[in-house]
Amino acid sequence: PPQSRSPSPPAAPPLPSTPGPRAAALQSAFDRALAATLSKLTPTNFAACFPTIAQNRPEMLDTFSRDFSGKLEAVCKAQFEQILQERSVVSSLNALDALLEDAKRRKARAEATAPDGQVEAPIPPHTLPASQLLLTNLSPFLKSQHESLTNELAAVQAQNKDMAAHVGRQREEMADMVAGLERFVADLEEA
Repeated sequence: PPQSRSPSPPAAPPLPSTPGPRAAALQSAFDRALAATLSKLTPTNFAACFPTIAQNRPEMLDTFSRDFSGKLEAVCKAQFEQILQERSVVSSLNALDALLEDAKRRKARAEATAPDGQVEAPIPPHTLPASQLLLTNLSPFLKSQHESLTNELAAVQAQNKDMAAHVGRQREEMADMVAGLERFVADLEEA
């Protein structure tokens, strides 16, 4: 197979779908919050809400409270998992973990290469003026547009040069024809 002149860049490594530290912490926080909520659904609390049933059929209310707690837990976990999947939370949190690890590596590399071991802290973006932020965000787009327009301008100028040369040749041909015609008319007048 023929070699491509410009090979495609290598694809980014896929983010693992297994939970990283932040995704695991989110799952743990959800589990603790759900357990704390479900711990409030005791048979005593149900008996306070339904005193007649608690007095006449306490075993039925106890069964109902356990079933209700179990189903509520299952529904909450299923909905949480659905939200995690729909919003790609695990892969996003894993990407955040990877980004933070990369930042730590770059900071360590910068500190190692700094002459005195101290790296100047970057300016926080929220302290920059709006005009500078706008220019920073627009500069890649404006640069690409400038290059594109410069290329188009060069192409149009080359076409104009070719057209000017063509028009010049046509004018020379017309001048030669007129001169030939004038000679022909002069020859006719002499005759």
